Amino acid sequence: MDRIESRAHGEEGTLPETTPLDHTAPPGGLPPHLVRNRPFLYLVLGEGIAGLAFWAYLPLTFSEASFRFHASPRQMAFLLASYSLPFILFNPLQGAVVDRWSPKWLNVCGYVALMIAIPLAMAATSLVWLYGSVFMIGVADAAIQPSRSALTGLLVPERLLVQANGVLWAAIHLALVIGPLGGGLLQRAYGNEAALTAALGVGALSLPFFLLVPDRRPAGERPTMRIRDLGEGFRTAVRERELRLLIGLAAALFLMITAFWALEPVFVRHTLHRGGDALSFLWAAHGVGAFLGAVAVSRIRAGTRRELLLVGAGLVSLGAGELAYAGAGMFGVALVGAAFMGTGLSFYFAPAMALIQRVAPERQRGRVTSAFGVLQETVGLTASLTVALVGLGVGMVRPALMGGGIFVAVAGLIGMRAFIRLRRTGGSAARPAARRREDGGREGGKVVRSERRAAG
Repeated sequence: MDRIESRAHGEEGTLPETTPLDHTAPPGGLPPHLVRNRPFLYLVLGEGIAGLAFWAYLPLTFSEASFRFHASPRQMAFLLASYSLPFILFNPLQGAVVDRWSPKWLNVCGYVALMIAIPLAMAATSLVWLYGSVFMIGVADAAIQPSRSALTGLLVPERLLVQANGVLWAAIHLALVIGPLGGGLLQRAYGNEAALTAALGVGALSLPFFLLVPDRRPAGERPTMRIRDLGEGFRTAVRERELRLLIGLAAALFLMITAFWALEPVFVRHTLHRGGDALSFLWAAHGVGAFLGAVAVSRIRAGTRRELLLVGAGLVSLGAGELAYAGAGMFGVALVGAAFMGTGLSFYFAPAMALIQRVAPERQRGRVTSAFGVLQETVGLTASLTVALVGLGVGMVRPALMGGGIFVAVAGLIGMRAFIRLRRTGGSAARPAARRREDGGREGGKVVRSERRAAG
């Protein structure tokens, strides 16, 4: 029986003891290597091509707000808040939907919403139009994140999840290099509208690849969705020791990175004294670091159960990069700092998604991913509103960015130390959630039976 199950996972021999009991391989088995896993490759290609449009769109929109409409730090913070608010509102619902419906089709719906957001930015005559466009991006990402995570867990066996997420994020971050770079060059040569038109055309090319991804769904019954199920992802995250630690690291990261994104266009304009296209080039440098980091993560064969260590190291790299970015006040150094920040983010996203996919039960992966998405964006919304309420002057932008770099680097070091202590104590953190719950049920049953025998 063990040999039959191991063949379903694409390898000979017996299953390791740590394989989750609720992990169901797709019918027909899985290819032994990611390169031969065609359904997963379709997902990677779709995400990579769509990422070209997404990453070209964002810096173009932010530069448009800062340079064309002269947005203040407060208005840039409200622009970011217009993304976080719909994400927080819709992500729990869509995370519950993905566990009961189709990750594939919810992912397609998310990217169709992205295609709607770009024309809104093209038609902008004021900041209000950009607020509406970024609002649609929040709606789109609220559907994309849980569906992408759930699909990856259904297309790839557990032993390859860290590597698979590394490959996926390598494609997304390669788009973060090419998208902003191409968008910046087009913006410089032909203007913002031409660059956004190109982004819209490229984004449409991703849809056929998403349609080729098989419609794999979580195994088992799909009960009627109830309101209380929306909070199940949060309850699962809080129960698991590893996920609780990830919650703290995610909160620190998104508190800092949201404030950075809100203040970066102002920093580029008033401290680096560069034009709007410089923001796209800085994002491209960020993408270079993120791509190299994602490639490195995809080559880590022993990444399983060390995800939190990788996340902590990522936060340290990100903080060091932000210090260099803001501290020198020079465009060349800022490019290098942006690359280090990108590397740090790639060491957060891929291992964090792999940890969620490993620890969360198969039928809750969408909801747990949504829980983290809502947490991240709630922290981000808090950071945006704080920047807006404080009303930072232009002269305070640089010190604020440097303080954020120190904060997130220290959080990463604390997280790495906590992971080492967690590994030393062992216990339940070393076993998947499904196995722990089943073991707990067996132990509880033994206690009840022994009490009945004593009473008899």
